[in-house]
Amino acid sequence: MVNKKVSFVCTTYRRFYCLKRIVAMYHAQTYQNKELIIFNTDIEYPYELGFDDPTIIVVNNDKNYETGEGYTNRGDILRDAVTHATGHYFMLADDDDIYLPYHIQQAVEGIEELRTDSWKPMMSMFANQENTYISKNVMEASCIVKMNRIREIGFRSDITGYEGLSWYTILRDEKQLDEHNPNYIPSYCFNWSDPHEVAGHKQSGDIDNPNNFDNHKKSSGDYCTDPLISLDKLELDIVYQKYYSFLKSQENNINADYYKKYFSPLLK
Repeated sequence: MVNKKVSFVCTTYRRFYCLKRIVAMYHAQTYQNKELIIFNTDIEYPYELGFDDPTIIVVNNDKNYETGEGYTNRGDILRDAVTHATGHYFMLADDDDIYLPYHIQQAVEGIEELRTDSWKPMMSMFANQENTYISKNVMEASCIVKMNRIREIGFRSDITGYEGLSWYTILRDEKQLDEHNPNYIPSYCFNWSDPHEVAGHKQSGDIDNPNNFDNHKKSSGDYCTDPLISLDKLELDIVYQKYYSFLKSQENNINADYYKKYFSPLLK
């Protein structure tokens, strides 16, 4: 059986370090049939890959494909980014979040076991500068979804911060997304632990502000200055160690079978 391709879709604006980290985490994924779509809306500082990898697609664009005008919300950006995807499955790569090496593999195996249109773990990690927690939340970036459903339903475009609730809510109500799935080990972290100069503006923390989209552009100042490369292995190991230590501390609170299947091999 041929594993189906996963499109890991990242929309971004002036988070250069975060993009280097995303590329490193993408390369660290144990699942092989994948592509990374980097859709950069800052054309003043465009991205170009500093290495050869045909599975990474970089698009620099700041104009809405349907209107030809500048973007006013993230939903339209995601809609346009997905047009470049060739995968059977969609997974969101929020540029400032953390994805452990088994993130895509566990999601693919989960959705194919359930034979549903999407899969989601009941809980994921949340980190701020003080601590890391296990948290129950919508957390769209923890999900995997069939690409045809993403294209069918689309993304909310009325307000930035709610763009994923379009497909999420519909699939949940159709019983194609189980918010209470216990068969997983956390693989994704909703990350608020980066310093301000790295993270800039947090759209999820300004979610009901009508100026949320513009505020993100004004506050994100980590410009692209060189060709895009990956964090090296040592740098990525340092990033991951915090989350590995946390999961080890939570071993008694995590599904033992999934801990053994996905996490234990990383510790050898």
